[in-house]
Amino acid sequence: MTKKLDNIIKSGKEKIKKWKKIEIGIMALINTIIGFNTNAEPLNLPKEYSENIVVKGHEKDVFDYDFNSDETNEKVVVTYSAVNNLIGAVISIYTNQGGKDILTYQIAFDKKFNIMELQAMQKMLDKVKEYYPEYSKNIQPNETRYITIYGDNKTNDIVFDKVKFNNHSPENTNNFLFIKKSSSMLDAPNGSTIADLKFSEKPEILFDMVSDAPNAQTKWYYTEFTKRITTNVSKKVNKDKNGKVIAENPTTIKGFIAGGEDNVSRRGFYWDKMISKIEIVNDFITKATKANEQLYIVTEYAPLSRDKPSKKDKFGNKNNQSIIGYTNSKKEGEIINIPDQTIFRIIGEENNMLKIETPFYGGPYFIEKKEDTYKKIENIKGEVNKFVAIDPSSQTEVLFQRNPETEKYEVVTYSYVTTGKDGWGSYETPHGAFLIAFTRPYMTFTRHAREGDKTLPGRSDLTIGGSAKYAVRFSGGGYMHGIPVGLNFKGSTLSTGTAQKIGTYKDSHKCVRHFDDQIEFIVKWINADSKIKDRDNTIPEEPVIAVVL
Repeated sequence: MTKKLDNIIKSGKEKIKKWKKIEIGIMALINTIIGFNTNAEPLNLPKEYSENIVVKGHEKDVFDYDFNSDETNEKVVVTYSAVNNLIGAVISIYTNQGGKDILTYQIAFDKKFNIMELQAMQKMLDKVKEYYPEYSKNIQPNETRYITIYGDNKTNDIVFDKVKFNNHSPENTNNFLFIKKSSSMLDAPNGSTIADLKFSEKPEILFDMVSDAPNAQTKWYYTEFTKRITTNVSKKVNKDKNGKVIAENPTTIKGFIAGGEDNVSRRGFYWDKMISKIEIVNDFITKATKANEQLYIVTEYAPLSRDKPSKKDKFGNKNNQSIIGYTNSKKEGEIINIPDQTIFRIIGEENNMLKIETPFYGGPYFIEKKEDTYKKIENIKGEVNKFVAIDPSSQTEVLFQRNPETEKYEVVTYSYVTTGKDGWGSYETPHGAFLIAFTRPYMTFTRHAREGDKTLPGRSDLTIGGSAKYAVRFSGGGYMHGIPVGLNFKGSTLSTGTAQKIGTYKDSHKCVRHFDDQIEFIVKWINADSKIKDRDNTIPEEPVIAVVL
């Protein structure tokens, strides 16, 4: 099978060269299934095999292979196409049932592959054979299963051997399931329990599977999990009575987890998506600076305590600490909310409105010409090298440092975080590209004042409720900071319930929470050697951009 698939790959590469009559560059990708991902519809092949199988826009290769070593060959149909230098392929396996070849498995992949990297693609194709004993378990007559095999979210543009801080960096850095409530890992779909997983544990996803069988489970995830005493909260060690460290001998298990929305959610460190957004921002900056166009940021920092309820726009942002972007200069049609510290450029003026573009929300949009709501960016002269990428959907964060010589992005540190939650008096962390304003050694937060409390100047209803270590302001009242605790708190913040929630659900009022030592490292990295001070605040000399997916 491996040799046959190799020949198909090479054949497809030659056909692309012939069809397109161009050199296949290093960035030419193989999309192993065009338009077919974990949310796509299956490829429409007949239930019973026929020599006349045709899929419009695709070519096919057919061969026999004995997957389960029962001396009966399965018929394998590899259907593939080339679109804009991309190869798409689906592997369909027909098994002999009652003398007929019936479509039993249809397999796709979740990632694109570089056509010049045959080894990487071959590794994924080999998983079709490797996982066969698993996705074939408990198969019923005439049942068809649709499998998506998960690959690596990393890209060639990312360097992982330059990590400078990993106290809270998990080992599973690809696709994982977040366990919402206790779930059983089974030895097969609808099989026997081999392990029980607790809330917030995160097994790696190897493949997922759906079936057309009546009353079938919506989705099954085949996963791998290693139980350790070390967690993302703290690095624990076992010692004997003499104080000698006992080496951990963790056990790794593989099995199926039912994919109900009430018990699990699919998440991951989506390195590729983060870099894609970062490169959009840098392309925007490069285009503006090469054209000698001035870059600006929104300056709309008003206290959240005075905020009024508003609706989310199509990007998921509310109007708090934002300005309104209109789709035309007459203030008609759809609007978006453009948060504080958003980067933009002015491309014109119409009806006394500024016509702008942004890297994250696109454009053009029209904003009111009010000088106190925006200002020039002084420290961006070209491509930015420092980025903080935050993914609220997975509660993950990565610091990237671009190397100008190689143009690759080095991972500085990565961890789980807690982002903002919509609610009464709280807000989702805004989505966009924001220039970090400043850092400082502390973060205070308020609460409603009670009798005897010392209130804030001009706010008799509010008092200081507590604090957190360090603060990085990236948009309005949205800060990156440590674990918030009360004013009289003593002990380690790692023991608090707030620390235990990191990497689970959106839970903050708008900010992004970190472990204390994590945010301490981040602040030092952002500040570098900056000597620009404003009271307790340090303003980075080198620009740092926060990208919130």
